[in-house]
Amino acid sequence: MKSQRGRVRLPLETQQNPKIEPEGITPAGPVIVPQWERFRARHLMLAIVLVSGFAELAYVVVNISAMPMYVSAIGLPKAWIGVMTTVYLLMEGLLKSPFGVLGDRIGRKILIIAGPAISIFTALLTPFIHNPYILVSLRVLDGMGAAALWPAAFSLIGDSVPPEKRGAAMSQFNLAYLFGLALGPALGGVINDLAKTTLHLPDAISKEASFYAASFLFLLTVIMAMVFIPSKPIAHHHDPATEETESLMVEGGFNLREFGLMLQRMPSILLLSLITFLSVGLIMAYVKIFVLAQFPTLSESKFGLIMMGPAVLIGLSSVFLGKLTDKIGKVKAVRIGLCLCAVAYWGLMLYPRIETLVVFGSLIGLGFVIAFPAWMALVSESCTPKQRGAAVGAVGTAQGLGAIIGSTASIFLYPLPAFALGSITVPEHAIPFLCCGVTLAISAVLALTVIHEKKSC
Repeated sequence: MKSQRGRVRLPLETQQNPKIEPEGITPAGPVIVPQWERFRARHLMLAIVLVSGFAELAYVVVNISAMPMYVSAIGLPKAWIGVMTTVYLLMEGLLKSPFGVLGDRIGRKILIIAGPAISIFTALLTPFIHNPYILVSLRVLDGMGAAALWPAAFSLIGDSVPPEKRGAAMSQFNLAYLFGLALGPALGGVINDLAKTTLHLPDAISKEASFYAASFLFLLTVIMAMVFIPSKPIAHHHDPATEETESLMVEGGFNLREFGLMLQRMPSILLLSLITFLSVGLIMAYVKIFVLAQFPTLSESKFGLIMMGPAVLIGLSSVFLGKLTDKIGKVKAVRIGLCLCAVAYWGLMLYPRIETLVVFGSLIGLGFVIAFPAWMALVSESCTPKQRGAAVGAVGTAQGLGAIIGSTASIFLYPLPAFALGSITVPEHAIPFLCCGVTLAISAVLALTVIHEKKSC
């Protein structure tokens, strides 16, 4: 049974007590919470947002920004970039559920500290390693660290934030995640370029600098978690009527049992989830080195800054886009978002310029921000409360599997040479990006044809 420490029924004699204030009405009666505990809850939410934002920033610097450039600089075959990305995603997906269970037993704070602490040392060690198998082993450890961190952070929100405030809490959490994702390539690129131009380091050695920055970010994450995350959660009032929503606050890993069960009940949604994230997996490992190869005048820092601007604007507009989704309907939002992604991506493929990279890249990000919150809300609303957790878990499994399949396929597709497609020449290393366009187009068609409002599971 969940603790109800700090929450009491509101008797008549305490209604004038200035140290407590009403929190709301539940079926069981009025509920209040002391003001000091409300302050602690806000303080904790800020701590979770900061810890999550810095951790995501560090993971993006390592996996998306630093590793592709480092592998290229030390002369390893480019296939190792995809291998390392796939291994990281696989370990994170496989271990999220076990670490989530472990967090229930030993406490969230231990795992929130332990996950980034592992990556402090993997990031520091990476510049000294040229053996690809050891580098892969370090990415295994990074995947384990991420698997320890994220379920614990999600669960801590569920433990400590009242049900009526979780939507706002998750918006803050997602905003921190988006900013980490946006700033990672820019930070990694700027640091590498500064190491080369300011310290006059050789090109290969300058690619090591961003790993030290990532290690420092992981250290900051650990320090903030140690100082600001309480050892015991701030318990919220447990209302049986909202029990089914608590499962939505936990980010689990692969659950093939739930996936198989829901595959019979919502096959179109799971297929759409898998194909869309397969698109993401196809290009995520190689996007930086491919773009820099296509635009030789583009530096690492300029590439990161180009990606950062649209991402920050999209993150700031996410609240407005969420309200827009409520107005136009979730199905329509999914269709508009995925069609916008597909059209903008093909526009970028057909007209590759630095200017179009900014414009079409922004539209792709905008499409995802429109589509995916509506997508998850649609999944949640399409099932009975008892099936909701299984449905959300199945969708998460489909997304994770899609990303891993795409990342694995990119290992074999990226080295393929150029070839002619009618009057169009597909350049060397562009096959994963072409396949991404095809799968995004398939996702848009599926969204237009097989996704419907409130089709019960």
